[in-house]
Amino acid sequence: MLRHALLARLNEMADPAYREFATRLIPGETRLLGVRLPMLRRLAQAQARAHGLSLLAVPVAEDATFEEILLRAMLPAYADGISLEERLRYLQQEQPNLNNWSLCDSTCATCHFVRDHKEAIFRWLQPFLHAEQEFTVRFGVVMLNHYYAADARWAPHVIKALREVPQHAYYAAMAVAWCACTLLTSRIDLRDDIGLELIAPDYLPEYTRRLLLRKLRESQKKWSRDKIY
Repeated sequence: MLRHALLARLNEMADPAYREFATRLIPGETRLLGVRLPMLRRLAQAQARAHGLSLLAVPVAEDATFEEILLRAMLPAYADGISLEERLRYLQQEQPNLNNWSLCDSTCATCHFVRDHKEAIFRWLQPFLHAEQEFTVRFGVVMLNHYYAADARWAPHVIKALREVPQHAYYAAMAVAWCACTLLTSRIDLRDDIGLELIAPDYLPEYTRRLLLRKLRESQKKWSRDKIY
């Protein structure tokens, strides 16, 4: 019943023009209704206030829409009065459903509670960072990018972690390149030798390194062209 009401609300909020636009950005995604992200966030917050994590008591439906999957994944971050362990348990439950870059990245950007529990969550992220599944790896790396890479205390740990991440698939490699770019262009003061290590030919796989160099060129911030060629 709760899911039925939720789907009715999502369909009311859907914008066909936005659906057409968003579909072009997410290769292979056919489940979109076309609900804009700020509206979906507000709905997820309202669901968390009204029903807590009740939606997550049953597995995601086989015919679930993109928006339903994302809303479910947001609920552990928005729910009040639950322990960190419970948040992480439900987030881990939903993570396998985040099977494209948009679902993955939007969920990670919702997890602001990470800032208050960095040590515990860094440990919790390790299995994600060493997984073989493309979007499981991406989830772990994007979490590092959002909440650790621009933190001077955590930057050395992130640099070390990036070298150990499996990068066999495009979206995992792109996440590593994005995170490395954040490290190099953030306001934290990385020593030159550490920064140069990140872009050295033997530190990251060559494919990932090329993605990083491209992102650095696009950033046009800290690193001059003579350092990245």
